[in-house]
Amino acid sequence: VKIYLDNPITAIYIDKSNQKKFCLVDEKEEKHFFDKLLVATGSNRKVWGWLEALGHTIEKPLPSLFTLHIPDSRIKDLPGLSVPNAEIRLLPKGKPQQGPILITHWGLSGPAVLRLSAWEAKSFAECDYKAKVKVNWLGQITGEEFISRITAIKQETPAKKISANPQFGLASRLWESFLRNANISSEKRWSEISNAEINRLRDEICSSIYEVDGKSIFKEEFVTCGGVNRKEIDFRTMESKIIPGMYFAGEVIDIDGITGGFNFQNAWTTSWIAAEAIAVD
Repeated sequence: VKIYLDNPITAIYIDKSNQKKFCLVDEKEEKHFFDKLLVATGSNRKVWGWLEALGHTIEKPLPSLFTLHIPDSRIKDLPGLSVPNAEIRLLPKGKPQQGPILITHWGLSGPAVLRLSAWEAKSFAECDYKAKVKVNWLGQITGEEFISRITAIKQETPAKKISANPQFGLASRLWESFLRNANISSEKRWSEISNAEINRLRDEICSSIYEVDGKSIFKEEFVTCGGVNRKEIDFRTMESKIIPGMYFAGEVIDIDGITGGFNFQNAWTTSWIAAEAIAVD
């Protein structure tokens, strides 16, 4: 086995006159010939350009798994606070994503936000990362369930200060922020809260709308969606349906998953399948 280090490839082409038809040209302009070629370069626009020139379809590469920049006064003083199970969706018709959400110095992050960015990568790109998202800080607890719970608390502990009695497991600072944004005095007791104030608090906690003004800065995204069109690959062997003898593994393919190790597993699994197929062949 020959291993070449610090020897970048500058071109790939097919030499039909040679039994080892794949020719890789390095930066020293030396040519290397192979009968099989496994492309496992990850997200690489130069490589995608070569593959496109050879006949493959390349789905447009876009950032995936990124955080959201949200310059909103309601959360700007709360970096580091998180909720364990929130729900976030892209307006107007995005699919809700659930999980922990973390408030950062620049906006929102955490598994639910990263999951949203994966499922809505193309939608975010189409609007140039200027969009609105709706957050339910209580996850799947509905507005009706919220009002029912607050009404019960109002009856059970009427003399307690609302600000000193956080509900739903929310951190004290976050609870106080919700009260402030709903224009509810920190001095009020549960017996004094009006139905209108309960409704405002419900809206602030269960259906907050935030303006997204960008994503993670370039190169901070975790993965890229887009790449070699999946329909042009035989996933039983990872061999190209367009170019026999060429195989693919990892993120060079139009595959990207949510957080939780799925993108690592994609790289490991596809490379294993390709290696087995090359060895048998």
